[in-house]
Amino acid sequence: MKNPHDPDVGDTIREGPSRGFQLVSKYTSAQAVEDGSLFDVDLLVKAGNIPINYITTGLLAKGYWNDTCEKGVTRAEAGKNDRCASCETFIKHQGEKLSCLEHTLNIPNMSDLITQGLRIFSKKPAADWFVSGIIELPSGQKQKVFIAQNETGRYTLMLPEDY
Repeated sequence: MKNPHDPDVGDTIREGPSRGFQLVSKYTSAQAVEDGSLFDVDLLVKAGNIPINYITTGLLAKGYWNDTCEKGVTRAEAGKNDRCASCETFIKHQGEKLSCLEHTLNIPNMSDLITQGLRIFSKKPAADWFVSGIIELPSGQKQKVFIAQNETGRYTLMLPEDY
């Protein structure tokens, strides 16, 4: 049975921030998770149903992954170790291509990101679908983030350029 809150292409949206507009294309959060653009927070947070269920991978790239190259070189070692000059681009070394193949979560940094996101979310007016705020990245830099409601009724934490 079709969810009445899940319009098809061509339908007029009946509620939410896009109410009254005709849906011209559809790209769901589930598709974005499958494509690698979103990270499903529920995979990490099983202790409760928090309002934020997705984080963009653009935001996670700001210090929330432990990237490891094919030869076991971490991002921190990239450029310092001749086995992997850059995790961002393919390079050749002794006839082999090296690239970042594996992302593992930096759990303490992720926990901090979720906590900061929830602090911003708590300032959202009850009837609103969007809020923005400033977080501190693992590097210590300040970063503006957006939290916007997605088609699941929960929220996505993202960089402004990911919006």
